[in-house]
Amino acid sequence: MPLWFSNLVFWSVQVALLVLAAGFLAPALNLRQPRVLLAYWRSLLALSLLLPLLQPWHRAQNIAATVVSSDFAGFSLPPSSSPATGQWHLPSLQSLAPFLGIIIVAGIALRFAILALGLLKLRRLRLASLPFTTSEESTAVLQAMGALLAAPAEFRISSQVDSPVTFGFLAPVVLLPERFASLDPRFQSAIACHELLHVRRRDWAHHLGEEVLRAVFWFHPAIAWLISRVRLAREQVVDLEVVRLTNARKSYLEALLEFTNARASLAAIPAPPFLAERQLVERVSLMLKEVRMSQRRLIATLTVISSCLALVIALAAWTFPLKAQGVTGGVIGGVTGGVPGGVAQGISQGISGGIAGGISHGIADRVSGGISTRPSAAEPSVDYSTIWLDTVKRGAMPLQVRGMGTLIHEQGSANLVARVTVPASLAADVKPGQNAAVATKKGPRAGGHVSSVGAVSNDARTVDISLDAVPQGITAGLDVSATIDIERLNNILFIGRPVNSQPNGSVDLFKIVNNGSEAVRTHVKLGRASLNSIEVLDGLKEGDKVIISDMSPVANAERIRLTDQNHVTSH
Repeated sequence: MPLWFSNLVFWSVQVALLVLAAGFLAPALNLRQPRVLLAYWRSLLALSLLLPLLQPWHRAQNIAATVVSSDFAGFSLPPSSSPATGQWHLPSLQSLAPFLGIIIVAGIALRFAILALGLLKLRRLRLASLPFTTSEESTAVLQAMGALLAAPAEFRISSQVDSPVTFGFLAPVVLLPERFASLDPRFQSAIACHELLHVRRRDWAHHLGEEVLRAVFWFHPAIAWLISRVRLAREQVVDLEVVRLTNARKSYLEALLEFTNARASLAAIPAPPFLAERQLVERVSLMLKEVRMSQRRLIATLTVISSCLALVIALAAWTFPLKAQGVTGGVIGGVTGGVPGGVAQGISQGISGGIAGGISHGIADRVSGGISTRPSAAEPSVDYSTIWLDTVKRGAMPLQVRGMGTLIHEQGSANLVARVTVPASLAADVKPGQNAAVATKKGPRAGGHVSSVGAVSNDARTVDISLDAVPQGITAGLDVSATIDIERLNNILFIGRPVNSQPNGSVDLFKIVNNGSEAVRTHVKLGRASLNSIEVLDGLKEGDKVIISDMSPVANAERIRLTDQNHVTSH
């Protein structure tokens, strides 16, 4: 999958594991103090956002495809190409990722639009409200509570709210429903105390920041759950402070119950209501029982939780690592034909000491001397000896997959069978009876056919290939490479597999023009792919010559000059 999408998914999984562990540990270790829980959930929210900065980023291996000979050393190298596609197939993550990205961005834009509309609604509610002058007794209660808490705020009556709502930075406003004036003064005092505590704590700023986080990470349920825990803990802190200041637990509980049926429309505005119905049980149960924990036990509990969460973060980062962009050399497939000496040397080094490193070394030596990337007024120059060309052909193209394995004796007989392992995604179209070719390091290729296909195990499938004839010197135990013919596509345009090409995708290739003196960038749409070749759907015609080797040093050029035409390499 694309690197950005992989990192987003892995970060999301890391956060989910962290929140799952934190959500289990808090009640399991009886962590119930509201102030501690508020700091706990806030810290977890910050930790979730900082996870990418708190872990090492691995280097992602972007395997650069290199054209090599399939007959090198009499042994076929396994490709890392995408599977040959059949007539019906599910879309890959690589093709789905852009659409998912668009959905995520569109969701963020929609959530911010909803937030903006909510702020506009708050403004309209304030403009439509009236100053609180309906009752001298109610006014005296509000003024007394304002003086007690030293939290100046403007109280206003609104016919459009069924529950008290507090918002505003520099000039805080508390909107009260019309029935507030008819409530018992004890209830009025408890409600005013609750709202003024929010003003003094500047909780609306925190609430607005949480709304921004909910908008950005709308697609992640763990973030939404964390924010809900933060808000519940904040309300519980305010509840206990109201009970302490008013010394009227029963009156405050009755005041809460007065607003359990507030209109759901309040949920559309970015301000905390006096009571969210989903919080009622937890808020009331906390006030009805004493929650205490000694300082020593609290420190021990937090130490255990911190240690457990650190372990969870380490395991999550190790299992689902974030990756930075990186490039290494490698082999994706082969095409028949000659290979320049520098590349062949690089491949031989790669087989003996690591295929990726050897080919990278060989390619680098050749490319660095052949492609000029220095800025100039004219097109960059490319030496023919450093590139590989292929001609667009029309005809039959076989679809093939390749597997690696060992020669074994068929069960119950002395016949040799090549048992190879093929990735499950590649083996989807492998069926008994299909033709195959088996190659070893010690002899010529041997023909055969698929005799059986095993079940999927560890994302791989075992395929047995019966040999039509056993070449001399071939014995059980030898390592083999098998190429299986899946299908044959007739009367199509195709070329050798270019570097970085993907089935059913598109790629920019340099097409040879002006009698071979220049090459121009051409956008090519590709179709089904095999080991060594790929279908051309649009952008090229039969007979066109294109460069299929790595041209990243001149990737930004629209046209290049080709030099030393006596060393043309083509297929």
